[in-house]
Amino acid sequence: MGVMKTIKVPLTGFVGVGTGVSVGTLAAEFTSRATGQTGYYAAGVKGLIKGIIGGVGYGISTKLGPERALASFFAEMFAYGTWGSWFIDLALAMYPGGIPGLAEDWASSIRVYAAGGRKVVRELGKLERKTEAPVIKQEGWF
Repeated sequence: MGVMKTIKVPLTGFVGVGTGVSVGTLAAEFTSRATGQTGYYAAGVKGLIKGIIGGVGYGISTKLGPERALASFFAEMFAYGTWGSWFIDLALAMYPGGIPGLAEDWASSIRVYAAGGRKVVRELGKLERKTEAPVIKQEGWF
């Protein structure tokens, strides 16, 4: 029983944040897509929805008494997870592809620096040269 007491609080926090991120993202994505928002407008709509959902979770956490401390902690972590996930939406509005797109951009830059800029330009030049396209004769049905 001692292990359960020590694991209950971190597990409740983990589950609260995960649930907040999931519920907030689902509701915010649904709302922004249903209203047809894109770019910064979508990020704004998602922020508003996640702010409301997180506010409800935080409000619930403040109303639960000390006898429901674990439930109060869950609701508070739910609110923080919902609010914190808005930064992912903001990154999606700022960079094509969001966080993965930003990581790909940085990785491409690092690969160019690692390979040497001149070598990359030379290889791209080889790929961009004009080449003759082969003509294929069609036989049979035509």
